[in-house]
Amino acid sequence: MTIFTKNTLSLFFAMGIWLNFANAQSSTYEEVYNIMQTKCATPSCHAAMNPAGSLDLSGSLADVYDALVRVTPTNPTAAAKGWKLADPGYVERSYLLNKIATTEWDDDFALEAAEGTTMPPPGSGIAPLSEKEIELFRQWILFGAPEDEQVVEPQVLEDYYENGMALPTTTPMIAPDPSEGYQLKLGPFFLKPQEEREFFKKHDVGIDIATEVNRLEISFNAESHHFILYKMGGNLANSVRDGMRDIEEAEFSMISNTLVAAWQNDDDYVLPAGTAYRFQNNTFFDLNYHIRNYSSAGILAATVYVNVYTQDFGTAQQEMFSTLLPYDLFGLFFGEELGQDLIIPNTGDPVVFSDHIVIPDLPFVPFPSGTWHMWQLSTHAHARAVDYDIFLANPDGTKGEQIYEGFFNPDYSFNQGYYDFEHPPVLTFDPMRPVNMGANGGIIHEATYVNDTDETLGWGNTTADEMMLLFVHFTEQPVITDTEDVVEEEAIQLNVFPNPVHRQTTLNYKLPKSADVLIELFDVQGKRISEIVRATQASGNYNHSLDVIKTGLSSGIYFIQLMIDGEVIGTEKLMVN
Repeated sequence: MTIFTKNTLSLFFAMGIWLNFANAQSSTYEEVYNIMQTKCATPSCHAAMNPAGSLDLSGSLADVYDALVRVTPTNPTAAAKGWKLADPGYVERSYLLNKIATTEWDDDFALEAAEGTTMPPPGSGIAPLSEKEIELFRQWILFGAPEDEQVVEPQVLEDYYENGMALPTTTPMIAPDPSEGYQLKLGPFFLKPQEEREFFKKHDVGIDIATEVNRLEISFNAESHHFILYKMGGNLANSVRDGMRDIEEAEFSMISNTLVAAWQNDDDYVLPAGTAYRFQNNTFFDLNYHIRNYSSAGILAATVYVNVYTQDFGTAQQEMFSTLLPYDLFGLFFGEELGQDLIIPNTGDPVVFSDHIVIPDLPFVPFPSGTWHMWQLSTHAHARAVDYDIFLANPDGTKGEQIYEGFFNPDYSFNQGYYDFEHPPVLTFDPMRPVNMGANGGIIHEATYVNDTDETLGWGNTTADEMMLLFVHFTEQPVITDTEDVVEEEAIQLNVFPNPVHRQTTLNYKLPKSADVLIELFDVQGKRISEIVRATQASGNYNHSLDVIKTGLSSGIYFIQLMIDGEVIGTEKLMVN
C-alpha cells in the first residue's frame, strides 16, 4: 500500500511533477471567460468603469456568467428579435456570438447596421478572435452554455482550424424563402479520428400558429449513420434542458417523442398531394444525429441542414403519420426492455429474426389499429445485417406477399444484390398502399445477421451493437383525388349489424363494379373459423346473414375480414353475447 502524507504532497509540488488537475479538467466556459478577459474586458470595451452596452465582463467567473446567459441585450434591434446575449442551445439567437463572428469563419452570421459593429471594434488595437476562439464560443452555447463542463477539447479545435486536420464537411443548403418555410441547422460538433457520437437537441421552432409541412429537404455529412427529426411533446419539452444532449441522457426521448421523418440517405421528402405533417403552435422539435468519423487522421465537423416547407393548416386532406416499429414491438407494449430478445451469437453463421407486427385495438397502444395507407417503408440495422425484408401477414400469421426487398439500392430502383445497412432502400408507394395493420393482418419484418466478431451481439446504440426496426409513413384514410375515388371508397365499406349479436347478424357492402369477393371469419388468435363469401360478384348492394349458433360461435370477440380482388379492404370486430 502506498501512503501519501502531507509532506509527500508538498514535495511533489516542489518538484513540479504534480499533475495540474485544475487545468486538465477546466470547463469550456472557463476557456471562454479567459478569452473575454483578454479581448473584451478592456478599458475601451467592457471593463467596469463604463462598459459598452452596459455589459461588464471584468467580474468573476460567476458574475460574467450571470451577465451573459439568458440575458436580453440592450441593443433594441437584437432585443426585438428575441435574442439573448448567450441563449443556451441557440447559437443563431445569441447576440454575443453574432458580435464576435466573422464571415471568414461562418457567413451565416451577419450583423444589421443597427446592431453595431463586430467585436473587438475595428481600430481598437485588439486582435480579432481567431476562428478557433470563435468556435469555442459556439460550442459552449450549442451544448447549452454549461458553467462547469468541458463540451469540446481545445486541441480538437486547434487541429481542425490550425493544424490542417479538417475533413470535408456538409454542403450548406439555401434556406427556403420565409413565405415558403424555414431552415433547421444542427451543429457543427466535432469528432476526433474514429470517434462515434449520437446527440439530441431540443429546438424551439418559434412559430405561434398551427402549420402543415409538405416537404422536408436535408443535407448532412456523407459519414452519417442517421438523422431523425422528432416532434417533442410539450410536457417533455418543459422537462428537457436546452442544448446538445448525449444519447445516454436522451434515451427516454426516443420513446416519448413522435417521429416526423428519418434519413440515412440525402432524400428530399416531397409528400404526396393532399397529405402533410401537422404541427400545432409552439411546436418543439428534437433533432437526433448519429455519426461516425471513419478517418484515422482528420477531424470531422458534423452538421445537418433541414429545409422545412410549410403551408396553411387545414390545406391537406389527410395528416401524414410516421413511426418506428422495433423488433418485438408487442413485448414493448407489455413492459419488456427494448430489443431484449435480439441476441446474435458469434458463430459466423446467418441468424434470422422474424417478427409479426400487428396493432391491437387497445387503449394503451400508441398506434392506430386498422388500415394504414402506406407511403414509405424503410429499414434500419447495423453492421452485421446482411438482409432485411418485409412481408404482408396472412390472417393465420404466416408470411404472405413480399412488399420490401432489402437488396434494393437506396432509391429502390434496382436490386443490387446485397443489403447496405448504411444506405438501406427507401420504398415509396405511388399510389399509397392500404395495409391492414389490425387483427388478422399486419406485416412481418425479417432480418438476417452474420456475427463474425468475438462477442455475442445485442441491441445497442452504436454501430458495433445491433438493431432491427423499420420506418413507415402512412395516413389513416386514403387521399380522395376525384369523384370515382369517392364512390369506390364509400362503396366498399363493410357494415355489420346488429353488433354485438346474440343469434343473427347481417353483413352489408356495396360494389361499384364487378370484383372477386372473399369474406372470412377469424377468432382472436387469428385462426380462420369459416368462409362466409367467396364469389365473383357484379356491381350492386349485398347483404349476407351470419347465424352465430349455426356457425358454432361461443361468447367472445371475433373478426370479419373483407377482401376485394385479393386486397384487404376492412376488418370488423364482432362481439357475440
